[in-house]
Amino acid sequence: DLIARPARLADNIAAAPRWWMAGLLSFVLVGAFSYLTLPVSGPEQLEMMRDSKLMQSIPEAQWQEMYDEALNKSPGRRAVESIGAGFTTLVMSLIFSLVLGFFARMSGGQGSVPQSLGVGMWAAVLPFGMASVVKLPLVLATESVFTANIGLAALLPGGDPQTAIYKILMTYGDLFTWWGLVVMIIGFERVHGLSR
Repeated sequence: DLIARPARLADNIAAAPRWWMAGLLSFVLVGAFSYLTLPVSGPEQLEMMRDSKLMQSIPEAQWQEMYDEALNKSPGRRAVESIGAGFTTLVMSLIFSLVLGFFARMSGGQGSVPQSLGVGMWAAVLPFGMASVVKLPLVLATESVFTANIGLAALLPGGDPQTAIYKILMTYGDLFTWWGLVVMIIGFERVHGLSR
C-alpha cells in the first residue's frame, strides 16, 4: 500500500497506526545502508572537505591518518556509527511527524497523535528506507555516495557535486522525497479529514 495504494495505507493507519513498525523499518534500512557504505562515505567526505579552512590547518600527516582511519574502520565502529545514523533518522522522523500532527490538529484535523505519527513515519520510509535500498547498489558500484543519485541530479552524469546546479537538483529533485510528500498529503487528508 505504501508503494501502490497510499489512500488505502492512510485508511489502515487510521484504523491501526503501527508507527513504530515504520520507524523500525527506517532504522534498520538506514543503519544497514550506513554500515555498508561507511568505507566509501567516510574517505569521500574527507576528500570533499580537503580544501576547507579547517582541513588546511591540519598537518598532512594527521589528515592522512584520519583518511586511513575512515577507510579502515573496524566492524564494531561501523556498527556503532550505523546505529547512530538509524537512531538519528528515527528521532528526526518522530519529531517531524509530531510537528505536522500538531499543525494538523490546529487546522481542525480530527486524527490522534498515534495516527499523525503513523502518517509521518510511514511516509518517511520512502525517502529514508526505500531510497537507501535503491541507492546502495549505485554507491557500491561507483564507490561514491555523493555522485550516486536517484533523483534529478542523475540527469547530470559526471556532474560535479560542488556546483550550484548539481546541489539544487540533488536537494530538491529527490524523487523519493517527493513521493513521500505525496503519501503524507494523502495520509493527513484522509486521517485528519483535512482538505488537500
